Amino acid sequence: MGWFGKKRDPQDPNEMLRQYHEAEAARLAAMVSGRVPEAGSSSVLSADAPSTEFTVEDVFTITGRGIVATGQVVSGALRVGDRVDVLREGLRVGESVITGIEMFRKRVTEATPGTMVGLVLQGKVDVARGDVIRIPASA
Repeated sequence: MGWFGKKRDPQDPNEMLRQYHEAEAARLAAMVSGRVPEAGSSSVLSADAPSTEFTVEDVFTITGRGIVATGQVVSGALRVGDRVDVLREGLRVGESVITGIEMFRKRVTEATPGTMVGLVLQGKVDVARGDVIRIPASA
């Protein structure tokens, strides 16, 4: 029996770790020099490589809570209150705000690369398996 869903190859862990360390070094250098970098921005990561990416594996609707998209954080970090875009096959199909993050039945405020989490999204947003949730470049 085959699986016919869309599954992307995972990013090389060494490359992901290198990008994280470069971004963290830039953030710390900015703090030492007195500059405060904007949340969600990185001066080291290139524009063609998204700083935050979450791959949707399943979607649930929970009465009283909203839409919950489960999956894995591929790169970057997602936080409660972040405004996000939903992309399907590279095209933007919606936008929302993260109102909650749950990991193994615990509520957390941040999801880091490699973690499996559920994102509680505000409003009625069209999300499906295989979609990508990203923080917009202008954020």
